Amino acid sequence: MMKLRPTTHILAIETTDPHPDKGMLLCIGYKELSDAKEKIRILRNIGGERAAIASLERVLRASHIYISWEGESRLVPFLTAKMLFYGLDPSPLFTARHIDLHSLVSSRLGLSASSLYDVCRFFRVPVDPVLKPARALEPSTRHRALNAKQELRYTSVKCRAEVAALDKLTRRLVPLIMAVYSDLPTLL
Repeated sequence: MMKLRPTTHILAIETTDPHPDKGMLLCIGYKELSDAKEKIRILRNIGGERAAIASLERVLRASHIYISWEGESRLVPFLTAKMLFYGLDPSPLFTARHIDLHSLVSSRLGLSASSLYDVCRFFRVPVDPVLKPARALEPSTRHRALNAKQELRYTSVKCRAEVAALDKLTRRLVPLIMAVYSDLPTLL
């Protein structure tokens, strides 16, 4: 008998500033959780911020669940404000079930680690060093240090690394996710 699973996406964004009135979306990374070998997709801000967000809106419309890191405090508010600014419908952000792994880890596990990198290390989940908290620079400092082409490459690499780490961490935390969100069908 075949089990039906919800369409679940892993989602990450990179911005110039966490505040949507000051910052700009640089890239969106996502992949479907169902297949560990599925390619990570990156939506860059090459065609404009609105085009990248409109593409994400279509992905979210096909999602039942999406998983992020610091999504409640960063990703959802940023994308909601930008969608409204561009006249796009933000409802897919709220129609799909959102699981914020940072919130789940913080509230349920009591780890002193709060970065994705450190939590992955604790659970022995392979993680790219680009996600080390010390590597992160303030956006204004990072912009002075990197030219536009380097910045685009760096944000794409970081976005891809975050999605890959979230994918692996989600798989590691499935027992906790299923216990806390007992109303969900199995994710894997």
